[in-house]
This record gives sequence, C-alpha cells and structure tokens, in this order.
Amino acid sequence: MKTIENYKFRDMILRIGITAVKEAQARSLVNGVPNVFSRDGVPYFQMPSGEITSKIPKEYESVYN
Repeated sequence: MKTIENYKFRDMILRIGITAVKEAQARSLVNGVPNVFSRDGVPYFQMPSGEITSKIPKEYESVYN
C-alpha cells in the first residue's frame, strides 16, 4: 500500500541520486573526461569545453570501435 511517506522517501532518494550524478558529471569535465549521453541509441559526448558532439573522442575509441 502506497503512503505519503513512501512518496516522500522516493523523492528524497531521487534528489540524492540526481545531485550525485550532476556532481560526478561536473568533476569528470573538470578532470578533462567527456560525459557520455545516448539519444535513440546514438551516443553523444559533452566535451570539457562544453561542446556536445556525436564524434567519438579518443578516450572512448576503444569502447565504440
């Protein structure tokens, strides 16, 4: 049975997760590591410069080739 406490707990866990992911993404960019996203099965990369591209960066060539 769902209660308001269950929803509040779920929301708290989601907020913690979202915050952790954003912090990890920011740290990777500061350390020069591109972030990887996927849309419709196509990988996109957020480069440390802020540019978003579908060109595979050298750091990920072994994974995608």
